[in-house]
Amino acid sequence: MKILNLLMLVLLFSCVKNNEKMSVAEMDLRLSEEWIYTTALGGLKNSGEVILRPPGFEQLVVSVTLPAKGGLNQIRQCLYYTVPYKEIAGSLKVMELKNLEGCPETAERGEKLLELQGLSNLAVSFTRFKLTLEFDYQKEKKKIEIPMPNIESGLVHEKYKALSERSMISGLKFLRLNDDSFDFGSNRYLGKISDRFSRGTAIRCHQVNKNCETVGENRCGDCRYGWYEVVDFQCPQGGSKFCGQNHCGEKNEPACPRGVKVVPEEEAGICQSDLEPVLNADKILVCQ
Repeated sequence: MKILNLLMLVLLFSCVKNNEKMSVAEMDLRLSEEWIYTTALGGLKNSGEVILRPPGFEQLVVSVTLPAKGGLNQIRQCLYYTVPYKEIAGSLKVMELKNLEGCPETAERGEKLLELQGLSNLAVSFTRFKLTLEFDYQKEKKKIEIPMPNIESGLVHEKYKALSERSMISGLKFLRLNDDSFDFGSNRYLGKISDRFSRGTAIRCHQVNKNCETVGENRCGDCRYGWYEVVDFQCPQGGSKFCGQNHCGEKNEPACPRGVKVVPEEEAGICQSDLEPVLNADKILVCQ
């Protein structure tokens, strides 16, 4: 009998735990931990205005694009708000989509990650690289503020200065990394930070031949640390490309491309002042 009573208590405790509602503090923490990596924001309408319509219906209020755990893929999450009406409680719900398709107007697809119930008078705004959710909850004013330093607000032009990109802190990016991020054998992205053309470790991601035809597949979009172009066959669409950081003009590195409309084709590559461009066995101009 004692064992039966104990089992009933365990079952009752489990049900109570499962039915616990998420608090505002927990919602704030979970969103801040996840959305600080956001790279793109969409769907935001009537920024800063209290959402009062349509009563009793669910609607999309914002969508975010961010890296998946490990940073190897992009995911999309959608925030929905139900305007309270009579017996229908107001709620905030976060859904995650399996791919980068657009968020539907209602939460009809995806996996539910978070839900906060019992709120009203929601207003959503985005200013100064921060997403703000303001609402009423249990007769109190609440505010959730989520910094989004990875979002860029576009090019900024100041008189007599070069174009720059406005960001929260210049050069700052929050990377969503874990052990999988450094397991180069288990993901599709190409190259390591240490790869160099001069060492023979750089991966050719796009090749053209002497007839200016593409040989094989162009995989430059999969380069982990970007890609650069070399000077080989003077093709109108450009030369072959390699994954990695560009060290053109340095010793044993590819020559830097120059416009053939400005200089003769034989001078299409340029090196540091003490080096000269020389064709290697692959017909690539290399600085030696």
